Amino acid sequence: MNNNLHQLGVFELSNLLKKREISSVDLINEFLKHIEATEPSVDAFALITHEKALEQASESDRKRKLNKQPSNSILEGIPYGLKDIFDTKNILTEAGSEIYKGRIPNSDAYVVKLLHANGAVLLGKTITTEFADGHPPDTKNPWDTNRTPGGSSTGSAVAVATRMLPYALGTQTVGSVLRPAAYNGIVGLKPTYGLISKAGVIPQSNSCDTVGILCRNVIDATMILKSIAGYDPNDQHSSIKADSFEIDYSFSNLIPKIGFLSKYFIDESDENVKQSTLAALKSLSDQGAIIDEIDIKIDFPSGFKSHKIVQQSEMAQWHKPLYLKYADKYKAITLEYIKSGFSQNATEYINALEFRNQMRKVAIDALKSFDVLMMPTASGLPPKDLSRTGDTRFQSPWTFTGLPSIAIPAGLSEDGLPQSIQLVSEPFKEKKLLNAAKWVESVLGTLPAPKVKEAL
Repeated sequence: MNNNLHQLGVFELSNLLKKREISSVDLINEFLKHIEATEPSVDAFALITHEKALEQASESDRKRKLNKQPSNSILEGIPYGLKDIFDTKNILTEAGSEIYKGRIPNSDAYVVKLLHANGAVLLGKTITTEFADGHPPDTKNPWDTNRTPGGSSTGSAVAVATRMLPYALGTQTVGSVLRPAAYNGIVGLKPTYGLISKAGVIPQSNSCDTVGILCRNVIDATMILKSIAGYDPNDQHSSIKADSFEIDYSFSNLIPKIGFLSKYFIDESDENVKQSTLAALKSLSDQGAIIDEIDIKIDFPSGFKSHKIVQQSEMAQWHKPLYLKYADKYKAITLEYIKSGFSQNATEYINALEFRNQMRKVAIDALKSFDVLMMPTASGLPPKDLSRTGDTRFQSPWTFTGLPSIAIPAGLSEDGLPQSIQLVSEPFKEKKLLNAAKWVESVLGTLPAPKVKEAL
């Protein structure tokens, strides 16, 4: 057996399994071996589902032997991880909270059902900040343990970056997929709001929460999205447009037209991010990309304030029954957000929603002239302040307005830390976004795994 299978991504593993050059059981055992060596240094997992994974892998191998696999099961036999706010039948789902300690759901989240129908193998639940809010867990950034790995999809990003998982699901309410993707040197995709069902996912802010994907490269992101996108009538936030959503991974070679948002994003970036973003722009331009610097006339600081009003108000509303019973069991930052939500009034909330509608219209109008908008993913390198999970301002506008966005690695800083750029496109235009992202990735490349001290 190849002892480096954990270094391969979804696309490569899928091809090896289809050709029967490897078995799913051997693949799971290889990943478990790598997890055993790596996990003690980074603390990415809330739970490792050894027995469940081997059962699913054995079933996948059985179906493959009998040629009973659906032809489109591109995730068949491949391991993945779930942020620990996705309900999993008969498996602990604790949301990083003492309040949910020992909680075992009696059904799977809808998206988990889709993955398992596609033959995906659940290898573990990954650590989240408490209730996917801002209180940092003990998970380490594998590039520099003195810096935050980001949140709230903390463990999902770290497990993928360290090659303990080929992909994992997370959620983004403000910046909880793209920011940890940026801080850990991987790809993070936040699809259009309503494209993926949230049924069975513990909410934070119902009008902002979006299921997202953390993986190695754009091809993998596309394969995973294809398997989990779609309309769910049991999710009131699911869009009917998702019912006719189609995507493939036959990428075009067309060079994208890019609108570069310099104002605010570059102004608010530290020197490392400024230089890496400008270097990425030059590389893309040198390869023929059409790049126009534009100002789309959005008051981004006001948008961020409006986003927080909506997020915190909706969080307080959902948590109220738990808060009234278990207020003393919440962690400090989670409690801070809930209390802030209770202090908002109806007028502030309605004004914030109206501001969101205005932002969305302006952004969509600007995108009519471009394939994608581009800006840095985060304002700086992963911060050394371990009391928080990093700056969410640059990811916020696109989560708040529901537009699809993706974080792509953009090399390493002089200190050897990951850099990242962000691309944004129109709602339900993921094919356009991913085509542009694949071309950008072909120019900028991907990053290797960080060097992690392995357990003896």
